[in-house]
Amino acid sequence: MYYKAKKKALNNNQVYHIAAILRRKKQVIKIGVNSEKTHPKYKRFYEDDGSTAACMHAEMSVLRFAKPGDTLEVMRFPKKGGAMTMAKPCHLCEAAIQEAQIKQVKYTDWNGNWVTVQY
Repeated sequence: MYYKAKKKALNNNQVYHIAAILRRKKQVIKIGVNSEKTHPKYKRFYEDDGSTAACMHAEMSVLRFAKPGDTLEVMRFPKKGGAMTMAKPCHLCEAAIQEAQIKQVKYTDWNGNWVTVQY
């Protein structure tokens, strides 16, 4: 399954090539990647200047389809090949993960190893 996630992430036309895989009872439900599009639920507002961020992180892309108890895997691929690297969800994604009641998140660290977090 990671080869599909990698292909999508490397073709997302973004600076960061991050993919998220949502699983329910080990079955893949959705693969998401960073994109310039967003969903109204995840639109971010900046109080200092009133601007908004019109992009969607890979995690938020798949969380729209999540049910309590699902699991999430997040990985980052370098554009020029090599091992996966740091893909720890940001604080906004972490809040959305907890709101969606995801039970476990796995993400890649700087060395491409998996880190598991239980919620």
